[in-house]
Amino acid sequence: MASQGGAALGLYSLARDGVSPFSDQVRKVNEHRAPIGGPVAATLVSGAALPLGLESTAIGSLITFGTAATFLPFFLPFFLLSLAALTARLRGTWRPSGQVSYGRAGTALNALAVLWTGLEVINICWPRAILAPPGAPWYQVWAALLGVGIVTLLGLGYLLVRRPQRHMRDHPAAERPDTGELAPAVL
Repeated sequence: MASQGGAALGLYSLARDGVSPFSDQVRKVNEHRAPIGGPVAATLVSGAALPLGLESTAIGSLITFGTAATFLPFFLPFFLLSLAALTARLRGTWRPSGQVSYGRAGTALNALAVLWTGLEVINICWPRAILAPPGAPWYQVWAALLGVGIVTLLGLGYLLVRRPQRHMRDHPAAERPDTGELAPAVL
């Protein structure tokens, strides 16, 4: 449930900014202004995997990948953000804004964040035979890493082919067409 809820929010956020496939449908909200497109999209994607549950050899792969899919969305974004921030700090292009500053310790703390979150990502994706059924084929043992790799390659392919960043709205809190109010930046 947590994984599906996170996926629904992520899908809605991408659609709201117009950078995902089927953005017009996924960013729809109901009469109460609650996003319905994201949960529907997440449910359809999750439901597409249900027939695999009928195949006994696929269950181990689903469990292994499901474990990664539950925890990886928490660590991978933090790792990527920390890595981008550390890269900017080391290049000298870091422009801090806000009231909190760690001074010179900021770079060291940033490096520790990259190290810790990077190790968490590796830990989550590390192939473990103990999580698969006894005598499981190699792809069940490697399901987490394979699944993450496939999703990453599909995402990169989409970014390279469609270049959605060219179509992003200028401001994440774009006006809602129905009310003229500002939409929340994060749900």
